[in-house]
Amino acid sequence: MLSLRPMADAREPESEVKKHEPRKAVESLPAFARAYPDDPELRELVEAFERGAHNVVRERAEKLAQSTEDSDVARAARDLRSRLEPDPLAVKLLLAAVALLIFLSAWAYHTAH
Repeated sequence: MLSLRPMADAREPESEVKKHEPRKAVESLPAFARAYPDDPELRELVEAFERGAHNVVRERAEKLAQSTEDSDVARAARDLRSRLEPDPLAVKLLLAAVALLIFLSAWAYHTAH
């Protein structure tokens, strides 16, 4: 018979429950951004990217890339901005699907009439 009550020995005593340590700043970044150089403005852009404030990233990433003298920061800012662009293959496949739909619709209409 299946019991829905938790087993007493399956639970850990509260004294043995491991407390989660706060993550380090590098670990809290997305995987792609961990290799980015440590720059306060770039970190703000990455945080905006994580929050979903993509308009902020679109506006400020290119400005940062042009205004900074560090080529690594400029490259990282452009990379972050490029992550907001649609995948070129996906765009081509979508256009091909729309063209196929139009063609098949026109073909079905002309053969039926």
